[in-house]
Amino acid sequence: MPNHTNTESMKRTGLILLLMCFALLGKAVNLRYSNERPLIFGIDMNYQPLEYVDDAGIPHGLDVEFTQELMRRLQLPFTYAPNTWENIADDIIKGRVDLGMMVYSSYRKDITNYSRPVFRLYYQIVHRDTDKPPYGLRDVSGKEIAMMMSRPMKDTLEKVGAKPFLIKDLTRALTELSKGKYDAVICFRYQAKYLIEKEGLDNLVATDLALMPREYCYVSHDRHLIDRINNELEKMDEDGVVEDVYGDIKTTFSGLYIPMWVWLLITAIIIVALICLIVQQRIGRKHILFEMQRAQQSEELKDIFLNNLSHSLRTPLNAIIGFSDLLMSMSKNDMPEEEYQHLLELINNNGLQLLHLINELLSLSDIEGNRQLFERKVTDIDDEMTAYATETRMQINNGVELEVVEPIGGLRAMIDPKLLRIVTMHLLENARQHTTEGKITLSYYRKEGGLYVEVKDTGNGLPAKLKDNIFALLSDKNTYVQEDTPGLGLSICKAILEKGKGKIGARDNEEDGHGTIFWYWAPVEILN
Repeated sequence: MPNHTNTESMKRTGLILLLMCFALLGKAVNLRYSNERPLIFGIDMNYQPLEYVDDAGIPHGLDVEFTQELMRRLQLPFTYAPNTWENIADDIIKGRVDLGMMVYSSYRKDITNYSRPVFRLYYQIVHRDTDKPPYGLRDVSGKEIAMMMSRPMKDTLEKVGAKPFLIKDLTRALTELSKGKYDAVICFRYQAKYLIEKEGLDNLVATDLALMPREYCYVSHDRHLIDRINNELEKMDEDGVVEDVYGDIKTTFSGLYIPMWVWLLITAIIIVALICLIVQQRIGRKHILFEMQRAQQSEELKDIFLNNLSHSLRTPLNAIIGFSDLLMSMSKNDMPEEEYQHLLELINNNGLQLLHLINELLSLSDIEGNRQLFERKVTDIDDEMTAYATETRMQINNGVELEVVEPIGGLRAMIDPKLLRIVTMHLLENARQHTTEGKITLSYYRKEGGLYVEVKDTGNGLPAKLKDNIFALLSDKNTYVQEDTPGLGLSICKAILEKGKGKIGARDNEEDGHGTIFWYWAPVEILN
């Protein structure tokens, strides 16, 4: 009997050990990495102090140290693939290496997977100490500014009239700057501090730029790997590992005096966010759910809606928080007055943008609740359309023509001119944003006892996946116009016309071979 008991006990123990082995192996098997096929971590050969390779070919740097701890926690075997930055970036995007670290970019977010940020990076402009302060973006017009490749930064410099000069070796660029080759170099704060001290470039000075901080993340083509990394990064942050490794280069705010206006700003942001949530709930129960059901609750459209709504709220909020973080990281005396005022202007502009989104949400809610007044009166349609075209011509791209096709003999109608302007200008704005060459045509005439208006462009055309839902709340203005202009314009147009028993639609511009035709019809009284 004792032998039988010992045998059963050994079986149970063996089964438990076997299950534990499978559980431990399952983590690596699920991610397809093993000792025979280790995870390949791509690093830049010369990106000090984050990652670099010494003369013996051995990887060093903070990223290497941090990733070693991350892989140990995930129990994933891995190896390094050092290369030049342009090659590593291409290898990561195309999946030739499994993992790397880079700055988050909205241009790449749809072609790869980013982790939650490990820490944030702040920009500085480095110049010679003989240059007269202040030195910021408003002082670089006409000057040659060296920088590593960054599309957002390159666009920003070109907008302020600077001459961006793309470099591949930041150490060499700073050395050349000290000798007078460039007017300035733009890089991240930790890079400027490290390289100036390392190279002994005593004649260089670094000044903070009033720009939104960037997020430094892990990036991979493997979505499951990024999910696992996200879970572990949260634990590493709580355990203080991030601070232990990156503490000398990440920005901290301990011991700083935070002015009262900053607390008031944060309070206002929280209130605005709560208002947005309340408004969203108000219109959500009777409009969003209805539209989602009518679209048969398409998973793709749900993703579009959530992405757009979060983007609409997050974009101005991130800017406000990022710029206020920058203000909190230094005293007012450490920043030129012009840069300080510029930061306040940016915070104010993004606050106004957030207010614009809230107003459009409230406007849509008013229309849905039958509180929008339709004050019909005698309106000269010719004069109104001419005014809309004149206003739009002032903003269209060079090389784009805007033509107005009006009916012979003119047109007057009983219509609310305010609502006529809202709908027509939204359609013209869509055409303007998406037409970089060719022609925009605004035409209108009497049709079926009402007013028919058509805006035709030779632009990008309708996104295929949104053709049936372009006017629905699920596909708000973000998805068709541009990401940096949040709004619900097309949804508002649809709501206005439906309340007035009208119609609105869109189709491909087959006449010109590309582009879009937006149209609407309103059952109004035509007077001539």
